[in-house]
Amino acid sequence: MVIAQADVTAQLDAARREQFPRGAALTLDDLALAGREGVLDDLREHEPVTWMPALGGWLVTSRDAAREVLSPTAPMTVEVDQNMVRNSLGPMMLTSDGESHDTQRRPFEAPFRNRDIELRYGERIAALAHRLIDDLGPAAHAGEPFDLGARFASPFAVLMGGELLGLSLTDTERIDDFYSDFAGAMEYTGDPEPMRRADVARAELTAVLLEELEAARRSPGHSLTSQVANDASHGLSDDELAAQLRVVLFGAIETIQASVMNTLYLLAQHPDQEAAAMDDRTLLGGAQEEARRLIPPVSFIERWTAAPVTIAGIDVPAHEFVGVSVLAANRDPAHFDDPLHFDLARANASRSLSFSFGVHACLGLHLARAQTTGAITALWDRLGRLRVVEAAEPEGFAFRKPAVMRVASQQ
Repeated sequence: MVIAQADVTAQLDAARREQFPRGAALTLDDLALAGREGVLDDLREHEPVTWMPALGGWLVTSRDAAREVLSPTAPMTVEVDQNMVRNSLGPMMLTSDGESHDTQRRPFEAPFRNRDIELRYGERIAALAHRLIDDLGPAAHAGEPFDLGARFASPFAVLMGGELLGLSLTDTERIDDFYSDFAGAMEYTGDPEPMRRADVARAELTAVLLEELEAARRSPGHSLTSQVANDASHGLSDDELAAQLRVVLFGAIETIQASVMNTLYLLAQHPDQEAAAMDDRTLLGGAQEEARRLIPPVSFIERWTAAPVTIAGIDVPAHEFVGVSVLAANRDPAHFDDPLHFDLARANASRSLSFSFGVHACLGLHLARAQTTGAITALWDRLGRLRVVEAAEPEGFAFRKPAVMRVASQQ
């Protein structure tokens, strides 16, 4: 049942502001802009669960409290009218709970199992990466700077997502624009225009996906889309199937773009560790885990209290908003020694919350790891070390990566 977020009276808001002065002083920019991370570190030390009026709810910054919120046993829900992800991408597995969530997610789980990933997709990941590197042209291979996001990371993510699902997503710029519009609507700006663009994008993408489902029925194959389109036992309508494909593709695009860019961004800032990973590619696994810890592609998670709950000693009434700063939780010194330092050998980097936790944990985490490793391996094999010519510091409220990252081959 979809609920409505509770209204907080002016009197209660004033009392909470007095109890949580640091949270009361926070702005949305503190959660989004590069260079503001220290504000969250201070907040985690003094008010790990705080009232944040600018957010219209509670903000959690410690890893322990975040795990409490995301735990499968916590009285939390995502089925709320005010859920920005639901409003942007529509009702689907990520914005449903209970049996509805399980029914929507179940048909998509088997292809993402860890033991299948390398066997099923390893060669295709490498082949796509090498094709895109070929498409960069002679100038890039000779050391001319190129836009890593637009020329490689974005089309790699879109095309690999399409290949995974068995979708003919040849217009990568159009698909990427759809998902940029979805991501833009997940910001707490109060501006209705991003949501209008997301509504248009959702309608256009749904039409594309419904056509793909029909094509999969006309010519059945082994793709994920063909499997679910030709199996009526799951009980999902075509609109429901399209909704699941939207979010699976969104995760495949947003997370992979950011993982590739953020990992190379941080390695470039730590040349000794970069050289070690280039010499021993088995270290790339640790490098990407550490990069996701420090710069989580999904940096903010929404939940609402389905019932009154106590989080890290703070009582939160029912139907109130609780936001988890993944960025802050991943920098918690109670769990990560010297947390601001990039260390590709960090033993517990994979214990970050970058793939979330609980029933809504990322469906494609194993594939994301394989894709990130495959993409960077191919870039290094073909272009050698990549010098960062220009890069914006990674930032973003819900999704975090450099807005611009131009690199050049140093072969």
